[in-house]
Parts: sequence; C-alpha cells; structure tokens
Amino acid sequence: MRRHRLVLFLAAVATSAALAQTPAATAPAAGTIKAIQPGLVEVAGPRINEAITIGITKITATPGKSWRSIVVQSPWGYSYFGWPKSLKPVAFTIDMGKPAGGATISAPGINEGNKADYRAAIQPIVQHAIVTTQQNRAFAEGSR
Repeated sequence: MRRHRLVLFLAAVATSAALAQTPAATAPAAGTIKAIQPGLVEVAGPRINEAITIGITKITATPGKSWRSIVVQSPWGYSYFGWPKSLKPVAFTIDMGKPAGGATISAPGINEGNKADYRAAIQPIVQHAIVTTQQNRAFAEGSR
C-alpha cells in the first residue's frame, strides 16, 4: 500500500513539474507604424502597439467638438470624450490595422515648432483610449 502511495506521489510531482514548464508569455510583436507626416512615430510614443494589441481600431482627435472631440473606435463600441483642459488641442488620427497589424498616424498640422504639443497630447490620449477600451471590453464580455 505504501508503494502505491509513493508511486502516485511521484507521478503527481512529475506531472506538475512537466506542466509547470510551459513557455512564458511574450510581449506582442511590434506592429508597423506608418506616419503620414515626418516625425509622428517619435511623437506618438510606444503606446500605439499596445493600442493595436487590445483592439482599438481608430482614434480621432478633432479639437472644438466639446465632449465629442476625441472618438475611440473598437469592436466593443465607440467612446467619446472631451479634450483634456491641461492639453493644447491638436488634430490627429490614428488608424489601426492599416497595414495589417500596424497603424497609420496622421496629423496635418504638425511641424518642428509644435512637436512638443503633439507629444504632450497624443501620449495621454492614447493611454486614456487604452483604459477606456479595456473597460468597454470588460463590460461587453461580462465579469469573469
């Protein structure tokens, strides 16, 4: 009887060790980011790949539209929010999935003199879009 217990114990230890050796999750591969105007890739920051990964399809920022100045599109719905008061309003569009697995960034008004304004606006807006999309997804899929 003791031998059977020992054999079962050793089998359980060997099985758990084999199952525990699964490969670690890797970060998603960086997609291709295409900038229509020069310098936009550096301005937009590294969060664009995260936005692609979580499923955002488009971010459009159009100053002067009150609470609908920023539109975030995803498979879980549209999100609208106003322009943050602490940021200078700048117009830009980020299309995810064009090219496949990548993004196209367009900001017609960018130039060397206002790159800092674009950087200061795009990065927190993309961050907010990511958080909003994650919340929309959680709501749409239900709590698990």
